[in-house]
Amino acid sequence: MDKKSDRLLPLGYQRLRLLGCLGGDIPSAPGYFNPSSDADLFSAFRDYVARLSQRWSKETDPLSISLLAAARLLTGDLDAAMTILDHLPAKAVKLDHGAGYCVVMPQTALHTALPLPSTLADINLWLVGSPEQDQLRGWLTANRPRLVWDETDGIYRLQ
Repeated sequence: MDKKSDRLLPLGYQRLRLLGCLGGDIPSAPGYFNPSSDADLFSAFRDYVARLSQRWSKETDPLSISLLAAARLLTGDLDAAMTILDHLPAKAVKLDHGAGYCVVMPQTALHTALPLPSTLADINLWLVGSPEQDQLRGWLTANRPRLVWDETDGIYRLQ
């Protein structure tokens, strides 16, 4: 691992994986994430997500919308969870040895960041129009006032 990769490790696995989906790990990409060595990583990541969200604000592709929502969710924007739920896929995605993980990254981020009950653990059931979509919305609505963002761990905790 290079020094930049080591420096980004505090962001955690989900945010780093999401950076890969957004092109944040490709130096030649317009969305390259390259905070200064003395920057607060969490603040730099929030700023990066805000810039991308503004740049892609007119995007209509459901996956792009969901990926940006996942990025916002992982900066403490709980409203983004509903955006992810509004853009669930119509059918389950089968990954091929990990290939295509960006397609399920929004659901994975939601699953990882929220303390969901075990009955809602299978993201393969999270489909548009499914009972799970309604259950997730209901759970989020009911628990929203009690969810507190833990930036260091990249998760929401129930208080």
